[in-house]
Amino acid sequence: MTSTTTETTAQLQYIEKGGAFKIVQVPKPTLAPGEVLIRQRVAALNLVDVKQRDLGLMIPSWPTVLGIEGAGVVEAVGSEVRDLQPGDEVAGLEGGGAHDVAWGGAFQECVAVPATLLAKKPKNISLVEAASLPVGFITAVCGIVYSLKIPLPFLHGLSTKGEAPSSVLVLGGSSVTGAAVIQLLRKAYPALPILATSSPKHNARLYDLGATSVVDYKSPSVVTDIKAASPGAAGVDVIFDCVSAGASQTDISDVFDSAGSKRYAAVVTSVTVPVPEGVTKLDVGGWNIVDLQGGMQLISSLTKLVEEGTYRVPLPVRVVGHGLEELPKVLDEVKTVSGEKVVVTL
Repeated sequence: MTSTTTETTAQLQYIEKGGAFKIVQVPKPTLAPGEVLIRQRVAALNLVDVKQRDLGLMIPSWPTVLGIEGAGVVEAVGSEVRDLQPGDEVAGLEGGGAHDVAWGGAFQECVAVPATLLAKKPKNISLVEAASLPVGFITAVCGIVYSLKIPLPFLHGLSTKGEAPSSVLVLGGSSVTGAAVIQLLRKAYPALPILATSSPKHNARLYDLGATSVVDYKSPSVVTDIKAASPGAAGVDVIFDCVSAGASQTDISDVFDSAGSKRYAAVVTSVTVPVPEGVTKLDVGGWNIVDLQGGMQLISSLTKLVEEGTYRVPLPVRVVGHGLEELPKVLDEVKTVSGEKVVVTL
């Protein structure tokens, strides 16, 4: 791989939908006043990267640089950036077209990112761990506060309108978003019944993060098992589907309490999750950060939240490759990973 020079940087370009990846030397980005130039050290892998590769979703132009999440070292800052300086280690949302923006893309050696979408690396975790934080955290908060209108009072600046549900089921509890949802709700509501589905091997982790009951998602009686584990065996008030589970488990809405709110929050993917009549479906996406009251402070708040122990790295992080040239080979790891976050170091 050709290394970055003082004037150029290496990008892993995705040339066209269905086409090949190619490492290309391009001029280093010119920073806007509110942007930061990061020398990448870690690219975190997400399912949306695979969806973009396979389907061309939310890609404004070609060629493109994929990758929405990563971490590295600040190389330069724009004229209006005050809280970051060269040498700072940071993690953040890095675009890659997934938010229909032209800037960014984690799969390159130097990337320009708005300072508002970055957090300084917490002192008590590694840069590899920090790279795994932003997307899961933001998606979980947007789903809880923006879509479901459930307040998280310990996250200062967010709306406090709404109220806690009587119980929550998290489908895909051992996904990074699911693990984030569990710990955020537990922090905000110490007595809230939080049920989750997962592979049994991840039960200990989910109980540690705050789940009340964990049900094997592969159980042939999963609906009955969830209902039995719910308060009074009456069913659950709210479902948060992190993994489009309802697309294949089409009777999952049978676990709702008939007297509850029957709200079904589903992380938006390329898979449609149907819900029956009488159930309110709510879309969940990290892009709602821009519409959420106080949303643009969320990522920078991660530094303090993690350092003080209020928020923990949701899942163990595993390095699956090193270098831009390895990224195309390992991208499909995210389709089968369970109970881990996978990253590539650069």
